[in-house]
Amino acid sequence: MTGTTRTWPAPPNREGVNWRALILAAVMIVLFWQVIVPFGMIVWTSLKTTRPGDPEFLTLSLSLSNYRRALGDPGFWTTARNTLVFALASTLFAFIPGAFVAWVVERTNAPFARLIGLILTARVVIPGVLITISWILLASPRIGILNFVWRDLFGVVNFFNVYSMSGMIFVHALEMAPLAFLLLSAAFQSMDPRLEEAAIMAGAGTFGALRRVTLPLATPAVGTALLLLFITSIETFEVPLLMGGRAGVRVLASEIFLSTSRTPVDWGLASACAMAMVALTIFLLFLYLRLLRHGERYQTVSGKDFRPRRVDLGPWRAPVSALSLLIVFFITGAPLLVMVYASLLPAWQPPSMAYFSMMTLANYEALFRNSSALTPLLNSTLLGVGSASVIVLLAALIAWFTQKSRLRGRRILDFVAFASIALPSVVLGATFLWLYLIVPLPVIGTLTIIGLAYVTKYLPYALRFVTTSMTQLHSELEEAAHMAGAPWWRTFATITLPLLKPGLLAAWFWVMVHAYRELTIALMLARSQNRTAAVLILDLWEQGSFLRLSAFGVVIFTVLLVLVGLSHAIGQRIGVREQA
Repeated sequence: MTGTTRTWPAPPNREGVNWRALILAAVMIVLFWQVIVPFGMIVWTSLKTTRPGDPEFLTLSLSLSNYRRALGDPGFWTTARNTLVFALASTLFAFIPGAFVAWVVERTNAPFARLIGLILTARVVIPGVLITISWILLASPRIGILNFVWRDLFGVVNFFNVYSMSGMIFVHALEMAPLAFLLLSAAFQSMDPRLEEAAIMAGAGTFGALRRVTLPLATPAVGTALLLLFITSIETFEVPLLMGGRAGVRVLASEIFLSTSRTPVDWGLASACAMAMVALTIFLLFLYLRLLRHGERYQTVSGKDFRPRRVDLGPWRAPVSALSLLIVFFITGAPLLVMVYASLLPAWQPPSMAYFSMMTLANYEALFRNSSALTPLLNSTLLGVGSASVIVLLAALIAWFTQKSRLRGRRILDFVAFASIALPSVVLGATFLWLYLIVPLPVIGTLTIIGLAYVTKYLPYALRFVTTSMTQLHSELEEAAHMAGAPWWRTFATITLPLLKPGLLAAWFWVMVHAYRELTIALMLARSQNRTAAVLILDLWEQGSFLRLSAFGVVIFTVLLVLVGLSHAIGQRIGVREQA
């Protein structure tokens, strides 16, 4: 029965232990603690006038005073308006170049298309805080290279200013454009080109076909990209923290961070602002899930003679390729070049022949002589590898119970595991801090609390990878093992997991890379002993160590590129073996 997922009853209880029931109970306990409790913690804290850890915090005396304070403060509405303006504008200006480059790479015969796609894919691994700092070095009024060049060429002082709402939108849009590219590439790649060709033959032209045919056919992917870009913009932290503070532009994410970092800590106001972010994100997530329900309306690929062909741009090949390369340069090339340049300088200065001759590796030597720089690098590696391994195993178990079992309420299990995507990083970090101020476990100030927050943050993404692979597995091998008397845990470990290798590996490396570059959660939960690489970058920036920071950024970028390359190589080998 092709296309039908068959399930089988529980195996005979030959060992006296129902392993499936025990593991299911353990999974449910983990989800309860990692997802439901944080949601409840946010709501509870927003209704309390005492701080977490106080005896009165656990009493049933609830109050709406935090909401009245937040909603009655004109500053809250200014912050909310700034958040919406920043998120909407960033989404729009990230989507346009990302969609354009995705179309060029996947749907046209423009030169260097594969190279452009490879660069943008690799760009995703660069920590956002490094990109933000790079653009400050490029376009800051005081030290920005572009302002020095503009002054020398045209005599205009401080022409560029990243410390503004427009500067924040520009930098964050460039940060998110690779995400838009990745979200739309798959849709463009799998689209039947015959309708586009018909539109071109009817006189619509290449770009008319793009506007009237290609983008409308990609409506589900376009809508998904816009929603996810908007959610990402709402929760982003690096740009509002580093640029918004100097510009006097506050958003909800930075307001929550400031409320929990200044003394005395205003836990009630922070939780009320967090509830506003959570409510907005849940609403957007609801729209996202509704959109996915109707994706079949836009299917154009069938079992007929589908053969993907690229649009011939004719005389537009060179200009389109040049424009795409220019976009890629702004997104990837300029930040990376200024980071490498700064890492080789003895002192910060705009580029000149004199300073090129003075370049040295002293910043790298100083960096690796200092153990305080190596410890965060090791912490990030441990967190990335450890959290990715735990998350992927948990995702595999959840995917099996939701896709291969007859468990009643398995869709609820899937929803609960996916629901934590509605928790923005700054809210999640604050929530875990509040939670473990109450729960008497010695995890505050350790890597454990950051790892636990990472599990909640990245489980929904890993689950989507693994669930897709799980639905493609037929149940015959599992049934054969069951008939041979193998216990469930052995069947899962020796048959199911090996068959899931490609999806598990993809999820593992995705989580590992993103956990490695995560700043917001780590910053909310960091102490002197558990700082991560991203937190050290921010600390170096606040200390004014721009050059050592740049060297550290180049090291991180190199490490992550090696890991991604290793992931790609291993994934290709495993994929070939699975198809053989």
